[in-house]
Amino acid sequence: MQTNTCQPFRRLILHKNHRRLLMHSLSLAFTMSFLAAARSPADPPAPTTPRTWPQAYSVQRDDASGVLALSTPYYTIQQDLKKGGALTRITLTHGKAANLLVRPLETRVLDESGTMLSDLNDSAPVVTHRRNGLNEIVTVQAALKDQAGRAPGIQAKTTLDYRWGYLKIRKELLVPAGTSVREVCPLSTVFAPNLTNYGYREGITEEEKAPPFSFGSNRWARLRLDEPSDKTLDTRYVPRSMIFADPGVEGIEWFVGSDLVQWDLQLTGSRGAGRCLLDRSQDPPGLSLSVSPLWNPAGAVPVPSAIVFDFYLAFPLIEGRAQGPWLHTTFNRNRGNWVSTEEIGRWAEKGIQTVHCHNDGDYYDDGLFWRDGAYPPYPDMDRFDRVLSDCRRVGIRTATYFSNKELHPSTNEFQQHGDEWGRKNRKAELRHNFYRPGREFGAQMCLRSGWLDFLKLSIDRVLKNHPLDGVYYDWNVALLCSNPLHEGDGAAPAKGHWDMDELLDLMEWTRRRVGMSGLVIVHNTTVPMYAVENFADYVVATEWGYQKWTDQAPDLENLPLETSLAGAIPRGVISYGVLDSNAPRRLHRLFAIEAFLNGATPWPASEETFALLPLLPKPLAKIGSYRFADWRSSAVTLSHARCAAAVYSKPGEAYLLLANLDADPREVTCVLHPEKLPHPLAGITSASRVAATSTPAAPSAENDTSSLDVEQLTGAGARLTIPGDGAILVQVR
Repeated sequence: MQTNTCQPFRRLILHKNHRRLLMHSLSLAFTMSFLAAARSPADPPAPTTPRTWPQAYSVQRDDASGVLALSTPYYTIQQDLKKGGALTRITLTHGKAANLLVRPLETRVLDESGTMLSDLNDSAPVVTHRRNGLNEIVTVQAALKDQAGRAPGIQAKTTLDYRWGYLKIRKELLVPAGTSVREVCPLSTVFAPNLTNYGYREGITEEEKAPPFSFGSNRWARLRLDEPSDKTLDTRYVPRSMIFADPGVEGIEWFVGSDLVQWDLQLTGSRGAGRCLLDRSQDPPGLSLSVSPLWNPAGAVPVPSAIVFDFYLAFPLIEGRAQGPWLHTTFNRNRGNWVSTEEIGRWAEKGIQTVHCHNDGDYYDDGLFWRDGAYPPYPDMDRFDRVLSDCRRVGIRTATYFSNKELHPSTNEFQQHGDEWGRKNRKAELRHNFYRPGREFGAQMCLRSGWLDFLKLSIDRVLKNHPLDGVYYDWNVALLCSNPLHEGDGAAPAKGHWDMDELLDLMEWTRRRVGMSGLVIVHNTTVPMYAVENFADYVVATEWGYQKWTDQAPDLENLPLETSLAGAIPRGVISYGVLDSNAPRRLHRLFAIEAFLNGATPWPASEETFALLPLLPKPLAKIGSYRFADWRSSAVTLSHARCAAAVYSKPGEAYLLLANLDADPREVTCVLHPEKLPHPLAGITSASRVAATSTPAAPSAENDTSSLDVEQLTGAGARLTIPGDGAILVQVR
């Protein structure tokens, strides 16, 4: 990934010092025992089918109650057969809210006289259902009526394609010829009030002075019912996507299909004629969202007789169990000095779980690098294969780098199809991504073209020919494009599209291609998406776009939402894009501590990451038997503002990770609220600090194993000292 000004941060060159990620003082005995425990046969068995592998829906229809329910092990969705067939419930199995939709998903039209017509007022819609492979297709035909049941003739046909972790929805409105209306709103709802953090990708283009080739990063904000300073969102340009989260807990997202004309130009022929409003709702309590491509309360305007909108709803697949730290590193050819068998053995001893080859630029000035779209990249591919085989031999899973948006100009495919496949601005220019003058990663392509098929071919031939476990995807994002060839024959100027449909196609294809046990790593800094991440094993985030750490660590509440997002998937947060190059070393440790408090891990795994691992030997040994609650949990209260706690909880036991983000040791009062743990505890009999499995280099306070007074801990509070820039672990039973 890189910034909008094309200043890349992809310098993942493995010099020798970068390969020495572990403190040499960390004992080999601990790392081997940690790995053995983590892979112990006594661990609770993992789900038979992993979260990333699509499964069939269970479907139940009850016409008497008017409920059509579709469910998977991770979520349940209901449609009301007596309210226009509308979506009325989305519940995540391991989420918090009883229903993410506290008001049904409504389609409405404000007619010429100012009367609101809604599909919810149709008590007898026609709802049909069929299966298509693992997907379920539900079709609803409903009349838009006023509250008195009057139907002026506007019909809504809704096709819901239930896919893995998301719904693809087509909304077709049939309007009597000559009809004029004031508002067309294909989506209006109220989300659960706990989804207070959100991001949206703006719907503006160069026409509204957006920079050419804008990356379109999320604009992040909060909207809390009890915080008047939080501003509502009110824009005349329909966003391309909106993502909501109860951080670390659950979330939902809405986004539009690839054809942006539907939302920008279809109804009036001019942009900026709509309205997207996100506001507080008091009855019912929650966040009210309405998306109206046409909004003209001052007077009605004529609309086409056939109107089509394509959009999506998605939600994270949450497993309801804690995830261990993701320990990852990288390698490349390095002028032919491939990583040695011995070094790979040391990686395994440290606990490295995954690696990927990252060599997308000629950093060594020898002309040998992995040009995007080219194959084979090196004359010594046998050495590449040896690295992969050595990794597999010691249990490290491997991937290699692919850019979903870049094709190198040296390739035959670029010379033959670059102009056809390229992502263009309104001036029909291509964008080339340079990492230094005269040196480039490649030209930006658009997946809404033949580039998608060629990219799949490129990926497939690499996986066929080399012992890889899977892929690492960079630029894993949908982007605005103005290439007219992607909207027809190219005779007319492009009206606007992005490649969202195609990105989802690529992710579903990728999961099928690597298989149920294959490895998929995606990098989507500033544009996380549940629908995309549901097919990935790991996510890389926060490379750029956020405040730099210079002399102090930010408060936890000011970290980017994508640090943990909804807590559904192991995330690696990139430190080199966040920490200023002159930042003091203590900030690297604080970066790791704050990542751990969010259930994330620094990426690639840093020296500080491995230094913290000894704090968690016992919970990490059976990580899947615990539930994790991050620093926002109300289960633990600490008396100092720069101290925070995260918890690992299971029936009968909990571990409290207590951290101090100040340089000086802090004596704090720690209060445990056992009823607020993910698995509430009753009748606590013991509490004690856990000694870190560490070396004499670790602060002595971290090795204190004193018992704590249970009555004090669960009452007025136990007094504890947390070392500066450090953390301690408390076990409670």
